[in-house]
Parts: sequence; structure tokens; C-alpha cells
Amino acid sequence: ILHAAKAGCDNIIVGLGGSSTNDGGCGAAAACGVRFINDSGESFVPVGETLQQIAHIDITNLAPELKQINITTMCDIDNPLCGPKGAAKIFAPQKGATPEIVEMLDEGLKHLAAIIKQDLGKDVLEIPGSGAAGGMGAGMVAFFNSQLQPGIETVLNTAKFNDIIQDADIIFTGEGCFDEQSLMGKVISGITKRAKKADIPVICVAGSLDKIPPKAYEMGLTAAFSINQKPIPFAEAAPLSEESLRQTMQNILRLLKLQA
Repeated sequence: ILHAAKAGCDNIIVGLGGSSTNDGGCGAAAACGVRFINDSGESFVPVGETLQQIAHIDITNLAPELKQINITTMCDIDNPLCGPKGAAKIFAPQKGATPEIVEMLDEGLKHLAAIIKQDLGKDVLEIPGSGAAGGMGAGMVAFFNSQLQPGIETVLNTAKFNDIIQDADIIFTGEGCFDEQSLMGKVISGITKRAKKADIPVICVAGSLDKIPPKAYEMGLTAAFSINQKPIPFAEAAPLSEESLRQTMQNILRLLKLQA
């Protein structure tokens, strides 16, 4: 981030995804000049285990280049920083944290949020997405004055998707496995949302279909098709994917031609 800013970039997009860190973005902030101070007045770089040692946060030495630019942070989840659906309790066990460590990490993030509110005047505890990437969502808001935004929305904005589809008759999109999670901030959710506003039908071609939720159609999906004609292991399906996709698209287009 700092390198890009010093190189003259004035608009930075940060992507938050899976992470085994749980430091609320403190490491990134420290690299950019933010100081974390303990009760002894010493500066240190907090990690998940030492978040509760933070007594004060000083952002006066934040790199000046970062104060003049716009930073957008992409995150595809809406988990808050702490609590039952927070960063530690939902994601830390996936990375190997024991129940005891999860509690320690959750308390650390809660403490960090309290110090951020005390010293920076920002309440990040319940912001949707603040729990992304071990709480870095909260850190991006607190330390970098960034806005959190669903990743697909950022990508579509950057690609000027609304302009591209103005004269489209149909939009084709894809998905690995189309299921309930496909509607939770993934590509299909962003495309159907915008296509519905433009009154353009959307056809999804997927590797597999798993009980398409009825709300998918309410969101703007017209139809979905699997490229695999029969259930086979992924190892067998992968080498055939190009031909399977070709055949599926050929049949879809034949049907559309018939309707025309």
C-alpha cells in the first residue's frame, strides 16, 4: 500500500480474503507509520496474542502519502469484528485455533476496538465486514480511513459494467458450484443485481448445481445450467471442462435461436 502511494497511485483497492492473521490490521498499520503503545510507554507491533497490551494508538506518524489518496477495501463477508459471528469465532478455528485461543483472540479484538474508539473516535465494533481477514476490515476503516465494499461491486465498478451492458440482450456468467453461497457476495450476486435493474436476463453456466435457492430468481437470475451431463469426480470432469462448456453453450444458444 505504501509503495503504491509513494509511486503516485491516488486510488488503491485492497482485497481482503482468507487470512491466518488475527491482528485487526495492526501489522499493516504499523508498517505505514501508526504507533501502538503499551502501558510502559513502549511502541510495539501487536499480533493476535498481544492486542490486549495496547494502551494507546498514535496515528500522527502515518505516512503523509496515505492521507492524500482514496483507499477502497473489498470484502465479501459481512461479519462484525467480534462476538459469535466475529473474526475469531467464525474463522480462527478454520486456521487451527483452539477454543481457548479463539476466546483470547476475540477479547483482543474487542480491546482493540475500544482503544480505537478511545483514541481515534471511530466505532468499528459492529461495522459489517469489519471481521474480514482477521479483523483487518476494522483496521482499514480505523487506520486508513477506507470504505468497505463488497468485492464484486468494486470489480464491476472498475470494469464499468453498467456501461458495458447497456446494449446487451443477454448476460452469461459462470460459477464453479452454484449453491446458497453463490448469492452471498459472489460474482453471480453482483451481476444479477445490476442486470435486474437494467431488465436484462442472466444465464449462469456452472460446473455443478446444488438446489438453486428460489431467491436467486428473485435477484435477477433467469436460468442456470450445469456443464456436466452426469455426476463424475472432479478429477474426471476437469480435463473435459472445455468440451463440456462448448456443448452446453451450443445447446443454450440453439434454444435461444429457436425462441427468436
